[in-house]
Amino acid sequence: MAKDIALITLHGMGDYKPDYYHGLKKKLSKSLGLDWSKVSFQPVQYQPILQKNQNEIWQRMNRFPLDGSLLRRFLLFGFSDAGSMEYSARSTISEQYKQVQQEIVKALDKAYTDLEDPSKPVIVIAQSLGCQVISNYLWDAHHGLGVFASPEPSGTDEVKAFRKLKTCVYLLTTGCNIPMFVAGLDPIEALPKPNETFMWENYFDRDDVLGWPLSPLSPSYENLVTDYEINAGGIFSSWTPWSHGKYWTDKQVINPLLTKIRQYL
Repeated sequence: MAKDIALITLHGMGDYKPDYYHGLKKKLSKSLGLDWSKVSFQPVQYQPILQKNQNEIWQRMNRFPLDGSLLRRFLLFGFSDAGSMEYSARSTISEQYKQVQQEIVKALDKAYTDLEDPSKPVIVIAQSLGCQVISNYLWDAHHGLGVFASPEPSGTDEVKAFRKLKTCVYLLTTGCNIPMFVAGLDPIEALPKPNETFMWENYFDRDDVLGWPLSPLSPSYENLVTDYEINAGGIFSSWTPWSHGKYWTDKQVINPLLTKIRQYL
């Protein structure tokens, strides 16, 4: 039976867990019940492309006695991800950058098969670095860059349009750190809307130093993105920087996402 809607997820920075989406999927499937069978759920797994080099660098650094190893590891794995992606986006496109985008293409191709109709809606939820990854992907799709530069992956015109997220109706970002990597640019331009119904909602916690509002970045971001401040996490994490990893199981994020999904079921 064909699915009614596709939900694409992108993980954030730092040490990678293949089941990063587990908490989100569990809450959505429980709330939707039988309707969950109508959702094509496709998690993007791009971190393995980047992590091999990071592991090697980390092992080399361990030759020296360094304090703060947990924080150092987080910063190395997290910000080398972001730095590599943003450097590639602003200069010569690297093979790694294209490989990351190809993982998004693979997820969308699976969704396309499940939906059996290229006009059906797509929702994307991205965390942390994943927000930057999907923003660059949508920018490149519109401008014929990255994986969409000639020659782009083969397929019919319908497939190519679907890969460019022309039917994406909702982008939900959490713990977004885009401002940390575009603040030095002038001008700062938001991505063009892939269609007229497209909405972008961004959720941040003021205690999450890696999560930022987006609308203050520039007039184009203000016109495109609606920011929501929430208190992510439970009693032991909501008031600390550890709230960065708690968005996807917080009802303040889950409930709006469920509302949007139900509109298309």
